[in-house]
Amino acid sequence: KVKDYDAVGGGMRPFTMNIQGTDQKVLEEISIRALARLKTMPGLLDADINFRTGKPEFQVVPDKSRAQMLGVSTSTIGAELRAQVEGLESAKYREKGIEYDIRVRMQEDQRDIKKAFQQIYVPNLNNSLIKLSNVAAPVDATGPSSITRMDRMKYTQVTADIAPGAGLGDVLNEVTNIMNKEMNLPEDVKFQFIGQAENFKELGESMVFAMGAGVIFIFLVLASLYESFVTPFTIMLAMPLAICGAFVGLYLGNESLNLFSMIGMIMLIGIACKNSILLVDYANQLVVAGKTREDAMVAAGKARLRPILMTTMALIAGMIPLAIGLNEASKQRTSMGWAIIGGLISSTLLTLIVVPAAYTYIDRFRVWSLYWMKRIFVAHEAGEQQSHGGGHPSPSSSAIPAQPHDKEI
Repeated sequence: KVKDYDAVGGGMRPFTMNIQGTDQKVLEEISIRALARLKTMPGLLDADINFRTGKPEFQVVPDKSRAQMLGVSTSTIGAELRAQVEGLESAKYREKGIEYDIRVRMQEDQRDIKKAFQQIYVPNLNNSLIKLSNVAAPVDATGPSSITRMDRMKYTQVTADIAPGAGLGDVLNEVTNIMNKEMNLPEDVKFQFIGQAENFKELGESMVFAMGAGVIFIFLVLASLYESFVTPFTIMLAMPLAICGAFVGLYLGNESLNLFSMIGMIMLIGIACKNSILLVDYANQLVVAGKTREDAMVAAGKARLRPILMTTMALIAGMIPLAIGLNEASKQRTSMGWAIIGGLISSTLLTLIVVPAAYTYIDRFRVWSLYWMKRIFVAHEAGEQQSHGGGHPSPSSSAIPAQPHDKEI
């Protein structure tokens, strides 16, 4: 095999799947069918399995009923046959503080159990010698070269490389559908991904959690700064615009969705909002000064266009060396640069169009919702004070704000 050195996966191939079961024959049959199916997948290359069939072996199969009748246990048969082939450590020889094992073995020409099967005797519970052929039968068979176990179950391992242009996530989803729908797995047979495949699934779950937590924290910070739960939605419209641009950047750069590109997308969540903050914050100041929302947003776009373009161009220029990958070490992180550059370009261009268009409608909804919230809760509070006080409520507690002008709604 000729392959790149994989220091992260401990030498394992990118795609590694274990098929586990209790019955060795059933496990071998399913593994062979799964291997044949995976070899037809365009996303996998050089699929292989660690199981090899056809190794000849000589088996001694005990007759449990006769062995029980003659007082011979299977453990005794196994120990006797092992002693004849491997020998026994009968004592230790000590010389100058060093111990040497003394192993008693039969002559090399006497270790062939198949030839000497009729002359082998095993002891029973009374230490009487019983002929092995009376309690066991010789069988010529073929079996696996090795039996591997994990979690108290036997397993076979299917490995493969990822084809150029294919994504590990798509391959895992396709293999999962094949194993669940086409292989007809028995109840005692299951499969699981390990190595890079397992790490990729855990990475995806962790990144989704990190991205979701980042969005929630940004929303809470913006809500506290603007004292509104509605205004942050105007600013956070840039997030999906940046994520879409990140995928376009990865496509144009022929990069995959990996750890570094995911980190770049999480960075974009915070970076993309700065353009919206510049627009919305300045527009709010102009609205407070007396301008209409439309005029305020037009003025904000003219005044904030230069700082938006300057900061975006500075960020893009800083990401260009990362996207180029000047050496072997930095080439691993080029996907981060492409994702950030694509997200910055799309969020900047679309923010100047989408955010001004959405600002008017969202701010109207903010004013409308604030009016009705005050009307409901202030009126409710005034009613409670009147019922408990028995008199007229104070002007400050019973006053209901007047409905805002249609222009503000």
